[in-house]
Amino acid sequence: MQEAKTIIVGGGMAGMSCAMKLFEAGEDFLLVTDDLGGRIKYAAEAKVNFGAYFVMASYVNAKKLVSKGQWINPLDSCFHNSADERFKAVSWHTLTQLSGLIRFYFALREFSKHYEIFKQSCLTIPQKDALRADPYLEKIFSMPAAQFAKEKNIEQVVADYVSKFAYACTGASLEQISALDFLNVSMGMVTPIHCLIFEPENVAQRLGKHLVRESVVSVGKWSGGHVVSMESGQTYRSEKVVIATPAFVTQRLLGLEKIRKASSIYVFHIKAELKPMYRGASMNLFPTTSKFMLTVKQYDGSYLIYAREKDADLNQICERFETLSTLDWEKAMYVQGAAFMEQEYGDGLYVAGDHNGLGLEPAAISGIFAANQIIKKKVNS
Repeated sequence: MQEAKTIIVGGGMAGMSCAMKLFEAGEDFLLVTDDLGGRIKYAAEAKVNFGAYFVMASYVNAKKLVSKGQWINPLDSCFHNSADERFKAVSWHTLTQLSGLIRFYFALREFSKHYEIFKQSCLTIPQKDALRADPYLEKIFSMPAAQFAKEKNIEQVVADYVSKFAYACTGASLEQISALDFLNVSMGMVTPIHCLIFEPENVAQRLGKHLVRESVVSVGKWSGGHVVSMESGQTYRSEKVVIATPAFVTQRLLGLEKIRKASSIYVFHIKAELKPMYRGASMNLFPTTSKFMLTVKQYDGSYLIYAREKDADLNQICERFETLSTLDWEKAMYVQGAAFMEQEYGDGLYVAGDHNGLGLEPAAISGIFAANQIIKKKVNS
């Protein structure tokens, strides 16, 4: 049995951010994962993002582990209501919705003021405490996005534009996601966003001996802390453990009763000639009634098509196509429902991830929070 002061289970954005913070502080730790990057499914050779797709200009912590690629132009988008009804981001239809768009913009401004303070607070205090400190955010955390749109009198604009962008990012409807997650992801419509580039070999090199390529099967207790057991049969003993795995894995490892429900997303990377109605924009966005979520043109002229069902018929979108690769993402993002996952479970056990808030930046912040608690307790001991 080997030992480390802290073991981080999971190598996604939360786990890597926690590890980097501990590394900078000179802490003794191991990051144990069989999938460095987690939800960042970046194929370097093809320069394609199958998972987390973009970084926002407002990201501070996530950008320490990923870099910016091609700029995504939100104005080069086409929004589809049906097979017969569609409109470009810049069109006469947009002008008819100007008053609603202005109301939506001010709703986002209000949200952003609160959310930037919230993110900063979450680096050092639990998310639950940060929410309680801001009644506005606490309210919209448990409010369905559809209700928020109704209260702000932006239902039509949301239906025509914003819900389609949110659907493309989450695979969920406005009834399924919270107003907080909806507004967070919608910031991508007014904030510069870029495709992300992730180089796991650089992260692995930086971590060096702190990285263990293993799959964890259980986390238990012993008199001095925790025992982490691997699929290989190897066990590690530690004073502190940070569980930074996908929510369903965290649920299994800790025996949790309730977590948010995950969206399923299926990604197709294809060479294709799209049907005429889809050729005029680099992105096509669809309503939640469609099996399709998004088509997005890649730098080399190929396409990514995101769908919420595995059997989505690509012939509905393409004149002809050749499949280059696919990714079945059965449990993509945990955005449906208002279940809350605690970040501290006592005896040096922490949880990190985007379980309570959508996106790479919230995941990074949660990992840094766990690291900050470990560092603080060492200083205070």
